[in-house]
Amino acid sequence: MLLAATSCSYSSSSDGQAPALTNNLTQQEQLCVEERLASGWELNLSNLQTDLSPEQEIAVDMAVELCRLDTSPSPTLPIFRNDQPQVSEELLEAPVTFDSDDSPPGTDSLLDNYWLQCGLGEAKACDDLFYLAPPGSDYEQFAFSCGGRRNMDCALLLGIEQPEGDLNPSTPAPGDDEDLDKWWKLCSEGSTAACGELRLIAPSGSLYAQFAATCGARGTSYCALILEDDGEPPTLKDLSPNLSPPGDDEFLDQLWLLCSGTDARACKDLTKYGPTDSLYVQFGVSCGGRAVAPCARFFADLNSSSS
Repeated sequence: MLLAATSCSYSSSSDGQAPALTNNLTQQEQLCVEERLASGWELNLSNLQTDLSPEQEIAVDMAVELCRLDTSPSPTLPIFRNDQPQVSEELLEAPVTFDSDDSPPGTDSLLDNYWLQCGLGEAKACDDLFYLAPPGSDYEQFAFSCGGRRNMDCALLLGIEQPEGDLNPSTPAPGDDEDLDKWWKLCSEGSTAACGELRLIAPSGSLYAQFAATCGARGTSYCALILEDDGEPPTLKDLSPNLSPPGDDEFLDQLWLLCSGTDARACKDLTKYGPTDSLYVQFGVSCGGRAVAPCARFFADLNSSSS
């Protein structure tokens, strides 16, 4: 079952207590959660007041999120504007709230370890910490600011060992696909639109996708930070935050709705779990039909520009 495969908690607590999302459920929501947990994870709602494993906490959080969407009196999403604030003031103020040598909160050993690595300048640890941290927590704020440094792409700020090995902007296209080779060449020459298009249409996990995801092997997934913007990728014109989900998979459809509502974690999971070459992946990669960029950073920039 695809739903049980997700490893990201959208609002879970990591302290071994009953998840806060199970409080104040309506009767309809409680019945929905009970059914989802029983069928997907063989958990009973009456057991939620006992200590849960991290996997069980994730299951509970996801079930509640999905059921609250299912039982919403307004099944259609409102129109989301790109010029409205998208992230909290706490995230934006994190660089002045924290220092890189601050001690971790100490409430979660895994997150504490990521905190320490992030504080030492490990960009990947900062990203891992951000996507695993409970929303609104010190962990999230510390990670978003690259360990109390700046609110920007941590890979660009801190440097990162690139997964594509010896790739560089001058690396010739693989030659496996004429159309993808064309976008590769333009991306290598510094076209933000081409890098975005290649990321949208290249098969997930392919060398093409790796090249595009790092802005042509330039060390960041946020091309607009280092290259002059030359327009939108053509495929992005077919996407929109208000586009209805495809309806092929219940779990992916719910992630789609959350991503369209500016949930960066949902966009990330949609990209990770969506079928290769699917509209689901394109929607996640494009931050819900908005831009090909690291979504948490992009949403923060929308906030800053509207202030």
